[in-house]
Amino acid sequence: MTTTRKHVRAGALAATVALAGVIAACGKDSVDIVAAPKAVDPIFQSYVALGNSITAGYQSGGINDSTQRQSYARLLALQMGTRYAYASLAGPGCPPPINDFLLQTRVGGGGNTTCFLRNPASATRILNNVAVPGATALDPTSSTTAASNILTQLVLGGKTQVQKALEAQPTFVSVWIGNNDVLDAAAKGVVPATGAPLSTPGVTDTTTFKTRYKAVIDGLKTQPNVKGVLIGVVNVTQIPLLFLAESLLTVPTLKAQFDAAAGGTVTVDTTCTGSGKGSLVSSAILGLMRAGSLPRLIVCKKNTPAPPVGDWFILDPAELAIFNADITSYNTYISAQATAAGFAYVDPNPLLAALKASGLIPPYPNFASATAPYGTYFTLDGVHPSKLAHEAIARALIPAINAKYSTTIPNLP
Repeated sequence: MTTTRKHVRAGALAATVALAGVIAACGKDSVDIVAAPKAVDPIFQSYVALGNSITAGYQSGGINDSTQRQSYARLLALQMGTRYAYASLAGPGCPPPINDFLLQTRVGGGGNTTCFLRNPASATRILNNVAVPGATALDPTSSTTAASNILTQLVLGGKTQVQKALEAQPTFVSVWIGNNDVLDAAAKGVVPATGAPLSTPGVTDTTTFKTRYKAVIDGLKTQPNVKGVLIGVVNVTQIPLLFLAESLLTVPTLKAQFDAAAGGTVTVDTTCTGSGKGSLVSSAILGLMRAGSLPRLIVCKKNTPAPPVGDWFILDPAELAIFNADITSYNTYISAQATAAGFAYVDPNPLLAALKASGLIPPYPNFASATAPYGTYFTLDGVHPSKLAHEAIARALIPAINAKYSTTIPNLP
């Protein structure tokens, strides 16, 4: 998703590419990625997944072959009994995922500019997962956008996601795109220009989103008789990275952990329980506080005491209402596109809400945990789902597909 862009762009500019390590690193997956078993139904004979970092398998601020293999897209392909080839990344990854939340260390000792290239065993022209981290609704039909990065080239080789998908002559597609059209603004807080609508900076307006999304579906529908499933946009204000600012005043252990992570005592203004009650704070603010780039102050009222305090990394109730309206508009349109195309549609938000209600997604992070600050269903970046969540997503997709097409994909246990 969008918060990955700074890492993958940096990788494009200053990648630590150890080619010898790349060549020696993998090869173990060659059977898995080229196998073409008999599908459980002819409509799954050629499956392609389009999307962004979730579909690609990005976890904990990075991606490598291990995380790629945990993607719901691969799980779905295995249950369908169809071929699944992906752009397997060699070595620790590009960039390697974080493996210690407290120390911010990465797999293999790499940094956020470390980038190992593709595993030679995955060098097949036809891919079944063409998703690229950072992609917005514009990217599947554009070869170069503001979101393009080194992974765009490694996965697509100069083509668009739709073009790459059509190379496989797909009989079935899944499309999960749109999260990045709102995520960056939600994760960082929105700072609109004076008098500008809140949706202006960092959020794709609903009219533009619909035009771009329709272009994706129209492009895929050029493949005769293609079937598929469209997945709605996540309500990004509900991801674990964001939590109630009021909790910092009411949960002493959380406040102590937050102070430690910020590098000193953080003052939380009482506006977070007054007019700003219900405001969310992004834990992404901690790094800036620790670096001294922002004061250790949380205020839930705009421009108080002065910008950027009261704006950055805080979403107040008015802002949340606009995000919710935009995301609802996105999903209403995606659902209508699914109906028009004869595709299945799955809204991921009821699943995430159920996980949150059950406590499997915690109400606020545990900043003292090096291995699971955001619970077991979200990885160390607070944005990307874990293996458990990918399994839950696959379990939600399979019955929806079976119901739409009267197929018999066996669900995950």
